[in-house]
Amino acid sequence: MKIEDIKIAFARKKLLNPATATTEGRSVKMGIILEAEEEELLKTFLELKEDLNLDDDDVKIIISRKKSVKNDIFEYPSFSVKDLTWGGRISNEASAFLMSAFDVLISFTAEENKMADFLVEVSRADLKVGRKKVVKNGIFDLNISVELSEPKVFTTELKKYLTILNSN
Repeated sequence: MKIEDIKIAFARKKLLNPATATTEGRSVKMGIILEAEEEELLKTFLELKEDLNLDDDDVKIIISRKKSVKNDIFEYPSFSVKDLTWGGRISNEASAFLMSAFDVLISFTAEENKMADFLVEVSRADLKVGRKKVVKNGIFDLNISVELSEPKVFTTELKKYLTILNSN
């Protein structure tokens, strides 16, 4: 994907959603969807938050699980198919994430994670970034092709793209 294509997609979203058209005078909001709550993975994305000088309130992290986990206490909210009802209602934790408007939404999950894809599709974000290699449903504005075992490479590349987009 070319930088021009990303800029056009970003501008299209801004113009189609005028409520988020200006970021001046407010801090940047970032949403992060992760596959698992692993210490090294979380550490990498918390370092990204620090590198971008974002406050804790500016970053929301949610864990997308294939199955719900019983009787466990996690630091970050999680989302699985159990959080959806037949009537289309969503759990409070996932609903709070989905109701947030993000400047950048990052999904660092396996390529076949339907719950993460659902979160990306319905989230309100100006720029959606993921690591899909095959773009069959086109839910991301920016794809960074790295393996799931390479979160540091992903965040390094993401910082490069954000710098380029921000400088223009």
